[in-house]
Amino acid sequence: MQNELSNFKRRISYPFLYLGGMVFLTMSGYCAEAGKPIIMAHRGASADCPENTLSAIMEAAKQKATVVEFDVRQTSDGTLILFHDKTFERFTGKKDNVEDQTWEAIKDTDVGSWFTGGKFKGEKMPLFENALKLCFELGITPLIEHKTGTAAAYAKVIADLDCGDKVIVQSFSWSFLKAFQKEMPDVKLGALGSKELTAKRYAEIKEFSPDWVGWAFSDLTAANLTALQKDGFLVTLWTINKTEDAQKWMDLGVDGIITDRPGVMLDLVGGN
Repeated sequence: MQNELSNFKRRISYPFLYLGGMVFLTMSGYCAEAGKPIIMAHRGASADCPENTLSAIMEAAKQKATVVEFDVRQTSDGTLILFHDKTFERFTGKKDNVEDQTWEAIKDTDVGSWFTGGKFKGEKMPLFENALKLCFELGITPLIEHKTGTAAAYAKVIADLDCGDKVIVQSFSWSFLKAFQKEMPDVKLGALGSKELTAKRYAEIKEFSPDWVGWAFSDLTAANLTALQKDGFLVTLWTINKTEDAQKWMDLGVDGIITDRPGVMLDLVGGN
């Protein structure tokens, strides 16, 4: 363990993965002792840059986030890209489904001009593999949110980059997570959800046993948080952008906060 600690000190690029790896359970204790949840940049620093872009990832690093979340979809030719919505309508006005397009047809789509001020005009959608590479260059842990695509496709990219110990994969599709777990059983997984955490859904979480549970902060109750943590799950909440909401959940001992404003939240928890 002393060697592991020495290695950790030398490779502080992945502090969350260290906490989430060899001594994963100490993260919960750390949060309880220090009152400092892990702050995760939602779609990058998406309050300051166009979401799911390389600019947003770089800004998250600039704001000292150690974990950056981004969304991944698969095109019709099997390419994995960073993009959240089903269509391009919010960004370009076009209603074409992302999954119906080839990468060649959409690779030059401008996903930056819509953002306030025009500073990001011409920003393109990144390939999944390039986003991963940038995170590693910046010393940030990628929190990969599956939107569409097969478990095998995600596993191939991660395996080709030999980075299974440096990433976290999460999804609202628990069937995807179970399939991915078979592909790469050592990769950390997060089960996402919203609305009421019913007894049926809770039972499924316990049966599936992901490494963490990520829930909509407005839907989870304090009793839910206590129960999940008692059963050994880390709990992250999305998407918290108001400091009063963050403070409430910090006081309750939440393990992680996903936010569009990582710099603001890190200031709140004393991480900047």
